Amino acid sequence: MQARLEKIDGLIKEGYTLEKQWGYFPCLKNSHGKAINIFGGFFELSGPAGFSWIAFFFPGAVCAQIKEWSFFYSLCIFSLFTSVLSLVFNSNADTYSILLFSFFYASMYPYLRYMADKNGVEENPKLISILLGILYSALAIIPAVILETIFI
Repeated sequence: MQARLEKIDGLIKEGYTLEKQWGYFPCLKNSHGKAINIFGGFFELSGPAGFSWIAFFFPGAVCAQIKEWSFFYSLCIFSLFTSVLSLVFNSNADTYSILLFSFFYASMYPYLRYMADKNGVEENPKLISILLGILYSALAIIPAVILETIFI
């Protein structure tokens, strides 16, 4: 992770800017103000700072560690949306969509961690982060579970 943070720091020193859009989405812009794709191309795994496998497998824990609470709001909205799609199209979209959601956060995590560090956010200890990640993730998907329980 340190190498990814140093890569972002190098980009910032070259004149790039990093800020959040809509309160959660990291937006990297070059020195000319053009947005850079942080997710990579079609067959690439990630953008300039890389991909965090830890964030892919444990997004709730790493977001709780850096106090990125917007992850849990996004998880709630995303799980509700995919539950509606699953119910309307009678598919398993909600089951497979979590992989897409994890991919997005694994690609964004190095930037989110960099911004948290630069903003002086004190990280939660690892055990607390794991417990909070599990708790808040479970709470975030409750509306989707209720929706599917009612309509199945």
